[in-house]
Amino acid sequence: MVSSSLTAVDLAGLTDIELGFALLLGAGAGGLVLALGFTERRRAFSILRTLGSTTRQLAGVLLGEAVLTLVGGALAGSLAGWALAEMLVAVLAGVFDPPPDRLAVPWDYLGGVLVVTVAAVLAAALTATARASRATAGDLRER
Repeated sequence: MVSSSLTAVDLAGLTDIELGFALLLGAGAGGLVLALGFTERRRAFSILRTLGSTTRQLAGVLLGEAVLTLVGGALAGSLAGWALAEMLVAVLAGVFDPPPDRLAVPWDYLGGVLVVTVAAVLAAALTATARASRATAGDLRER
């Protein structure tokens, strides 16, 4: 006979750490990737500004990219998370008595992650818009 104390372990603390990390990862990845991409293309924004693009047109380009990145990341992350959760429930069904009949979805937490990630992406896009609107012909030189 094999005994296990696996089901007697309280995982609340570990879950909080993991969910906090996911929150930071979502906001950091979304905002940082866009901010770095916008900074890297500073010369392209200067060219657009020199050719006569208005601040509104630059904002449209930047916010469009931000929305596409956010929607694509949210869809890909949701699909990957759902597939991983289904797989884990199927694999671990024999460990628990009785096994779960469906997934438990933390909607409040997922909504919070979405709000924080949208805020980070929006901040990156608005900051890039402000910088791009101040671009001049002198910024065309590589630094």
